[in-house]
Amino acid sequence: MSNKENLVSNKCKKCGYLQDISHLRCLKCKNNTFDTIEANGTCVLLTYTILKAPPLEFRDKGSYALGVVQFENGIRALGQIFPKENLRIGMKLKPVYEKICNNLDGNEVYSYVFKLIE
Repeated sequence: MSNKENLVSNKCKKCGYLQDISHLRCLKCKNNTFDTIEANGTCVLLTYTILKAPPLEFRDKGSYALGVVQFENGIRALGQIFPKENLRIGMKLKPVYEKICNNLDGNEVYSYVFKLIE
């Protein structure tokens, strides 16, 4: 069973810089107060690569696309891209939370993947 997680970033209250929530200080101005911003809606593909020698957990796929997307409010995320064929920078995608693999202990792993809007 999965626990759906939100795609969120921190937005610096001083300069407005968006960054990962793991940072304690703004990477741009060193401020330490943030608003948490949630990604929503569609996103566009910024860059991608095709992994042809995937980690052990994904060997059943042979290869897969991994890309960086950006949402309308500036939040960026990394994830698998479906389908992996005919990808182009700027294409619109939607986030879908689903099982992506079983880890090496056999436990199910869930994450966001980004799928072509049909």
